[in-house]
Amino acid sequence: MLIGFNVKVHPDARDFLQESTVKVLTSDVIYRLVEDYQKYVKEQQELAEKKIFETIIRPGKFKILPGCVFRQSKPAVVGVRVLGGVVRTNADVMLENGTVIGKIKGLQSDGENIPSARVGKEVAMAIDGATVGRQIKEEDVLYINVPERHAKVLEHEIYNSLSTDEKETLDIFLMLKRKDNPFWAK
Repeated sequence: MLIGFNVKVHPDARDFLQESTVKVLTSDVIYRLVEDYQKYVKEQQELAEKKIFETIIRPGKFKILPGCVFRQSKPAVVGVRVLGGVVRTNADVMLENGTVIGKIKGLQSDGENIPSARVGKEVAMAIDGATVGRQIKEEDVLYINVPERHAKVLEHEIYNSLSTDEKETLDIFLMLKRKDNPFWAK
């Protein structure tokens, strides 16, 4: 980044800079230059957080609805209500005791496949590896099993960017994981 106060950019340099990735801020007014710089820094931080959110597994909590078991196994298909955070496909599912029982293979809402569901949504969920009546049953509350390195990033780097329900869900998840291992994801 180049910052210039009360200067002109040479035409040759301007042509070169347009082809490069270098950001140039110039102004004749110092406070405008400072404001432009602060705005640029904020935009870059938001882009970095967005990139992290796209790649990281976020906390999620959901409940199997009574009378909504559509298939018992291979994969189990059940109706769920998202109680906190986000549930998305290809995430591992965990019981409250910490046992991983399967992986979310798909989510549907109103007959449409969806990649994720947020708090308050009721969706159909296919869980590969779980059997209704053995590992899970109606009314069970289940969690997304966040990997340890993702939990570290969530807790220490982007905690303040999480929504309130994601923070609560993450706190409960960390408490469950730290029952047996107090130093998990620290």
